[in-house]
Amino acid sequence: MPPAFDPREYRDPRPNRVLIRALKPIARIALRYGLGVRSIELPAADLARLQRAVQPCTSAFLAPLHPEFLTDWLIDKELAARVSPLMAHWASYEIVNAGPAARGFWLASNLIANAPGGGGREYSVRWALQGHGVLLHPEGTATWHARHVGTLLPGAVDMAWEAAGRAHTAGSSRETWLVPVVWALRFPRSAERGLAREVDHVTRGLGLPRSNRPTIEGRFADLQRSILRLQHDRFGEPPPDASSIESGAGFFAAQQALQDRLLQRLEARHGPGEGDLRRRLHALRRSIRERQTADPAGAREDRLVVREIDRLSGFTAERYGGPTLAQEEIAESLKRLRVWLLSERLVDRLHAVVPVAVAPRDAHVHVPEPIAVHSEWRPDDAGAARERLQSELRERMQRAVDDLHAALAPLVDPFRRPNPFAVGARAGP
Repeated sequence: MPPAFDPREYRDPRPNRVLIRALKPIARIALRYGLGVRSIELPAADLARLQRAVQPCTSAFLAPLHPEFLTDWLIDKELAARVSPLMAHWASYEIVNAGPAARGFWLASNLIANAPGGGGREYSVRWALQGHGVLLHPEGTATWHARHVGTLLPGAVDMAWEAAGRAHTAGSSRETWLVPVVWALRFPRSAERGLAREVDHVTRGLGLPRSNRPTIEGRFADLQRSILRLQHDRFGEPPPDASSIESGAGFFAAQQALQDRLLQRLEARHGPGEGDLRRRLHALRRSIRERQTADPAGAREDRLVVREIDRLSGFTAERYGGPTLAQEEIAESLKRLRVWLLSERLVDRLHAVVPVAVAPRDAHVHVPEPIAVHSEWRPDDAGAARERLQSELRERMQRAVDDLHAALAPLVDPFRRPNPFAVGARAGP
């Protein structure tokens, strides 16, 4: 009898050039006609920076932002097709190892599974030193935030550092580059009809009353407030004061209070955490996994609480408390609600895998100046230097995101809507 399939088992990719070449036009068709990305604008200067970093004589680690799921991966593949078709890409082991056939396909496509304790790092360094390039999203998972670069995981920096060290030890002059990549996905015209359909879908899926507001921002606000009341009830918390959450400041304060209570509830069972919210949630997930066998029902409930804390942390006054909302910001918020909260119906489970946007969009890609890791490498300064590189990578990514959205503002601003969650404002429209 063959051994049972283990989705956490790591295997090195075995890239098949014929398959990778054949998938290139399929990926472009899927991006344009499946996900509605009509065009990808990559200015000549940005393409030139990418081409200088990714060459047979260099080692390159591409670090794109990760605002969405699947759309990001197809944009990754398009960028690779333009500079290095055999580039390796990191992906969740749940995707790569979804089954024996899936694993065979993805390994042949040069996907690296992030299986715990696997050899993905070693494979990546070797592959980069062969000049093909390696791409991984340093934010780890899709953030559903187009304008904010989250906390970065150290994998890209660590692998680039190791590649630079190996080249130095071998006496090679090979350059090692850490390449930040950002993009913005913009609706070229009004997406109000699609946004209204998405609001209605989430409303129906959660069994909430339909809003009778005449504006999309009003219906969006009613949905968010209804969900906040629903989640208080689901997790056994007293309902928020109805009048207080009509203001932006009151709404965000009620969300924060719920998040704090849920976090305290979990840490009372699993032990107090340290560091920022992301680190605390990571520690909780690890503790929940360890208790899975002894208490599967309790672990399942705890994972739902972690997921809700994560969801609440995504819609904050810092990111969504301004005087207006771009239609892209409303769209990403709705998509986050749908992906996080709807999973009962097959259509929503499929949508979580293929989250098609509410209307066609254009992609605008920017490649800021790559970071020369080979110039920073020192055998006696590894820890401090890698911290500097990590900080510099995030700063360049965030600065590039800010610059890109500022450049697109004349195209985006005509479709902005009054923000019902503006901090300091009273009732929304």
